[in-house]
Amino acid sequence: MDDLKKLIIWSLRRWYIYAACLVASVILGYLYYRVSPPTFRVSASLMLRNQSQKNAKSNSFNGIGFGGEKLAIDEVEVLQSSSLMEQVVDHLNLQTLYYQRAGFYWKSLYPSRPFTLVLPAGCPNVIAVLTVDKDKYVLSVEDAFGEESETSITDLKQPFKTHIGNVFVSASSAIDDGRYRIIYNTTEWAVQDFCNRVSVSRSSRESRIIHLAATTSEDTLMRDVLEDMLAIYYRESVADKNLLASQIELFLKDRVVEVAGEMDSTEAVLEAYKRAYRIANLDAAAESYRTNSEHYDQRAAQLDADLAILDFITQQLNAMGDDYTVLPSNMGISDGAISELVLLYNSLVLTREKLLQTAMSGNPKLDSHTAQLDHTRIELLSAIEKSRQSTLLIRENVRKQRDLYASRLQSTPEQERRYQEMLRERKLKEKQYNFLVESLEENALLLASDVMPVRIIERPTIYPMLVSPNLFHIMPRFILLGLLLPIAWFLLVTWLSLLRSTLAESSNPAVSDSDKAKSE
Repeated sequence: MDDLKKLIIWSLRRWYIYAACLVASVILGYLYYRVSPPTFRVSASLMLRNQSQKNAKSNSFNGIGFGGEKLAIDEVEVLQSSSLMEQVVDHLNLQTLYYQRAGFYWKSLYPSRPFTLVLPAGCPNVIAVLTVDKDKYVLSVEDAFGEESETSITDLKQPFKTHIGNVFVSASSAIDDGRYRIIYNTTEWAVQDFCNRVSVSRSSRESRIIHLAATTSEDTLMRDVLEDMLAIYYRESVADKNLLASQIELFLKDRVVEVAGEMDSTEAVLEAYKRAYRIANLDAAAESYRTNSEHYDQRAAQLDADLAILDFITQQLNAMGDDYTVLPSNMGISDGAISELVLLYNSLVLTREKLLQTAMSGNPKLDSHTAQLDHTRIELLSAIEKSRQSTLLIRENVRKQRDLYASRLQSTPEQERRYQEMLRERKLKEKQYNFLVESLEENALLLASDVMPVRIIERPTIYPMLVSPNLFHIMPRFILLGLLLPIAWFLLVTWLSLLRSTLAESSNPAVSDSDKAKSE
């Protein structure tokens, strides 16, 4: 309480210090407001399309990146990927950025360029400042290691001789007087820089709407970056959809021809058998046994189909070697973990094919991606083997149940039991054939459809309201600073006074003892 009273009395007596600090803080705040570059918000949004209700219940399109199985969180990672941003940087040529001095800050000249700074090959990241004063040109260059050099010329046809090599200026017309700043980054650094500038997020945990945003003083530049990101992402989504659908179409056509041939053979055998034994309606007493037997037989057939699919995928993975190809992902795989690994494998194969179009052999990024692809293939083979062993055990139990009901059918005439087996086989073939034909039609509709996997909700937009500097946000902080500075000074002076008193007492103990005796 005593210190608080002292502070209040001290403050009242020295009100002019508070007034001076407040005035100084307001002036500093206003200067900060004037010298800070204007910052705007640029944003865009897109929505991942959902399947129709009919397609959502079927397995025909699982894994092709279209509909309910397309997770928004995965697409956020795709939009944040450096491979996508690298295409944007190369397309817009963002390795080199040009600025001009405008008052207290540098103003971006994008998309126009009054000149082009030609740097030597293999140049590291550099920041160059070109000063143009009538017919004199002064270039200051600083590289990523902090080394600087400055040189001047009077004719732009001459090179600037710097520590990084000869630098030329290419201009179609005369360059206006002023100061220009040129920032050059290698592709890797430019990609990382723009990845950090753009934020990608979802509206909510369950939402399929993805937002892209950036808060920057280079609003026109970031608007074009977001526009190019959406265009490339949209184009690649369509290409992935068509490529996977084409691969699935080839697989379905082969399976339809194969199953149709098996159906014809089954029909011929069934017709010959009926003529030979003249089989009539089944006995009501055996209907229950046959129903149960059919149930377990269908279950065993489904498990056999699962094993065949697993063996087929294993054979494809072992046969392809280094020739990575997309695996069919809509074969009705019941194991969710294997389905996800197949989707991941297909995605990695597609990404590798895109890298092969631009990257040469030995590229570190390509080698890293190939290693990830090999690791995923090993994980997929391991998961398939585990699922196969589990399926074998289940199939063994199902077969035991099927054999139990089949043995009860032995009491019926042999020809009738054989006839039912052939009917059951024909029904299974018909069901499989109908499923394949329906899947083939749905796949053809997808290829012919102009409905794209994504929809652009909001094109990249620059919001006119300033994000910063905001005078109403800046001034309260500087005013608070002006009030706290005198208080801090008072506390510092008080602390120093107490410290000096303590040091004086510790250095003269005899004097302090005599003072105590006199006081007593």
